[in-house]
Amino acid sequence: MAASRPHILYLRLGTDIQDDLFDELYQGVRAQIASLAPTQEATSMASAQSLLSTQSFKAVMVVDGGSSVKKHNALQKQLASYATVGGTVIFCCLFASFIRPPDMSQLWKNFNEPWESGDYHRSTFYLSQKMKNVFGSQRAKNLLSEYSMKALHLANVPVGSRVYVPVEQSRTESRVFPPDAVDNSQTPAAFHKYGSGWLGYIGDVNNEDGSQALLMAMLDLVVSSTNTVPTVAKIESSLEDEC
Repeated sequence: MAASRPHILYLRLGTDIQDDLFDELYQGVRAQIASLAPTQEATSMASAQSLLSTQSFKAVMVVDGGSSVKKHNALQKQLASYATVGGTVIFCCLFASFIRPPDMSQLWKNFNEPWESGDYHRSTFYLSQKMKNVFGSQRAKNLLSEYSMKALHLANVPVGSRVYVPVEQSRTESRVFPPDAVDNSQTPAAFHKYGSGWLGYIGDVNNEDGSQALLMAMLDLVVSSTNTVPTVAKIESSLEDEC
């Protein structure tokens, strides 16, 4: 008998606007994921807690900012417990566009991590060589060695958990402001061993192709290089500053 495919759970607790944006902008990558693994959605705290308690998921994707608010602290702690025993939790898609810095701090506290909300800008980032070993050759084969992304960064992430990193000569990239040095201690994407599972973060706010490939690697879903997901649309962050 063939082994059952791992299930993926989408957490969608955001506003109607976030729902509409997610449906519009991420239909391509959602189709790719659905072709490789069954998916389910939770659109309320009650349904999320019930599904996590009664079903087994390979990974949970937190795709908007809804799960990050204070009233969902219990759910955040349940996600931490899920990852501790072997699950993968990935904060991705619209999450970085709609989370508030105070909520970010409390979220990571519920995971007992010292991470904090970092800088917000565009720059070119480079794949950490250490991450190639973490993902392995099959999962890493479609990852871009470098790409430009506009992202909400994380601070206080261990070096070994930073997926993409700036280099000494990295500078901000903007149509408005002159280039400036970037903080090399911050990262736009993290994949962190958490108990027996994993904790992932993708801070890209524009659905770049490189971020789609990274998401698939975090989900451990190997995609043929000839069947990659086209970028359906680019999303501008809800954050007001333009860089």
